[in-house]
Amino acid sequence: MLLTLLVAFVLLSSKVLHAAAQEFPVPTWLDKVTVSGQMNINGLPSSVQYFEAYRGLDELLDFYRQQWSGGRKDKPGYREVTVPPWHVISRLDGQYLYTVQSQQDGQFGIKGYLAIADLKEAKKNKDPGKHAPKMKGSRVFNHSASDDSGQQGETLLIVNEFSITSNAEFYRNYYQQRGWAKLVDMEHKQARAMTFKKSGQEAHLVIQHLGEDTQIVMNVVQHE
Repeated sequence: MLLTLLVAFVLLSSKVLHAAAQEFPVPTWLDKVTVSGQMNINGLPSSVQYFEAYRGLDELLDFYRQQWSGGRKDKPGYREVTVPPWHVISRLDGQYLYTVQSQQDGQFGIKGYLAIADLKEAKKNKDPGKHAPKMKGSRVFNHSASDDSGQQGETLLIVNEFSITSNAEFYRNYYQQRGWAKLVDMEHKQARAMTFKKSGQEAHLVIQHLGEDTQIVMNVVQHE
């Protein structure tokens, strides 16, 4: 998952000093589109692009191994890790973290994400998701925020030990007591989907079991 792996690579990447972010290098055959030019992932201000290509995964990884080959034999200019189904290669260039996260897409293609994170700016937000409504004892595992033209978005992954019913009651009370209208409140295959709306804002929640815990995926959108 992109949100988790970006943070992990802050600790894993090798250092090469440069003053400003460089354009993300890509092979000529890679088709990419910007997901967001202003996204915040777990406190890391980032620009994120999605890509697809009818090429092999090794061909993509070899491109970046050669592109980022500066460094010593025991400390190359990049780091790699595999977290199935994802393969990730990353480089820390001054204050900027460059991450390529890719996986196989069918028999002949690949897909994934390119992200540039500004680590210096991350120090200004040490507790992303702190303001989000959640039951006592809940943990925010992932947080992302985007600011695109006409719309601001925020997505959180929250985990706690309470039941689906208890979480649903908490969020139902939280939003309705603050004047939000309930649009959806539906149980489906041991999960609950909920949607609330207020003054151009929408909150979408999916609550489901995850092993012994309960997982809440919360997506809040503000329309300008």
